[in-house]
Amino acid sequence: MRTMIAAILIAGFCSAAAIAGELPSQCSDRNALNGISVDARLVAIKYYFVGLVHGLADRNRQACYEAHALGDAGAAIQNKTLELIETTCSTMEGAARAAIEPVCP
Repeated sequence: MRTMIAAILIAGFCSAAAIAGELPSQCSDRNALNGISVDARLVAIKYYFVGLVHGLADRNRQACYEAHALGDAGAAIQNKTLELIETTCSTMEGAARAAIEPVCP
């Protein structure tokens, strides 16, 4: 239950900044994720990928993203996304796209 609440709070934080027209501060996604446990971070990233997959218009890319980011091998892509956020201070969007790009060009 805590994991779900944390994922919702992170999504709300990122959405509120976007709605308000504010530019996210340096490392804002990393800072938001650091406030919750590692398991909750990965759940938040997984839910980001769920939204990303459902928002894609290209059906071939959607199928590829769904298979690789949400399928059985999805943990590797999600872990790579978290690693990029933590090490390069990327946004969740940038890290997710960089993590999945090698398998779904």
